[in-house]
Amino acid sequence: MIALALLLLLSSALEALNVPSLELKNAAAPGMTMLATGIGTFGYASQPGGKAEYWDDNVTRKAVAAWIKAGGRRIDTAWDYRGEAGVGEGIGGVSRSDLFITSKVDGQLGYNETIAQSGEILRQMNLTYVDLLLIHWPGPLRAGSSDPNCRVTMSSGRACRQSTWRGMEMIFKSGKAKAIGVSNFEANHLQDIIDLDGLLPSVNQFEYHPYWHEDDLVAFCRKHSIAVNSYAPLGTPDWGPDNRGWNSTIEDLPVVKAIAAKHAKSPAQVIQRWAWHDQVLLNPRTWNEKHMMENLNIFDFELSDEERAQISSVPKPATPKVCPDPHKFK
Repeated sequence: MIALALLLLLSSALEALNVPSLELKNAAAPGMTMLATGIGTFGYASQPGGKAEYWDDNVTRKAVAAWIKAGGRRIDTAWDYRGEAGVGEGIGGVSRSDLFITSKVDGQLGYNETIAQSGEILRQMNLTYVDLLLIHWPGPLRAGSSDPNCRVTMSSGRACRQSTWRGMEMIFKSGKAKAIGVSNFEANHLQDIIDLDGLLPSVNQFEYHPYWHEDDLVAFCRKHSIAVNSYAPLGTPDWGPDNRGWNSTIEDLPVVKAIAAKHAKSPAQVIQRWAWHDQVLLNPRTWNEKHMMENLNIFDFELSDEERAQISSVPKPATPKVCPDPHKFK
């Protein structure tokens, strides 16, 4: 009875927050929707103790449990995030059908290795399926692949991407992923998949924030009914300034702070609302429970056209992108 009461309380919390969702198209179960905001679980620090957040299974377990307690229901992880077992432990006590879990296989694995790694992902999280499975990167080619399309000395990136996607299609058809997509794919990488004349990705997850927003890539995704999912929507304020030479975090920019004060919101909420106005799904990452609540409460105000334009046109630093540029993968 106590467990049932807790589940009902958590479900009520999510309804009260009124988190919207987006219907997924292409390679997704009919009528499937994806909540606008979720929690990212990748830490940029290689060890604990510095400014940047460090994530492992233990940190992930605590953060995911706190996220669920706050009302969050979407969780984003990946094979190489060091925390998939922690995700599985952190989601205890909530009905699986109430959750939306995204994971990612390594890029350019090839057909057999992609299917094998997806099974290991499920094993680590103690799940029978994920809601969304993505190919993490469009490259590089990997030495030692059993797939002749993916051997470094014999193949092109295009051939390996196509073979890897065929493996993803098989995972989708097996029911072990309710939807499949890609991450960090530019338009030319997506075109490789489109040219197969098979299933198209339901989602493309890539870096998107006021310092780095590829509007042409967003338009290409929209043209093909591919939902856009932002990682690093705040520009990794715990890591970006020190590692990319930024003079200011996006949250500390005067124009962002002024807009936030006008709406009685935090700068982080304003930045995320700017993205969601264009139906960009969000994966903010945080351990902080107060910030989790802020991230879930960005849907009760609107930005004007002028305010959105001001945020879109903030001065960009010399190195505006946090993660490697996937344009280099041919």
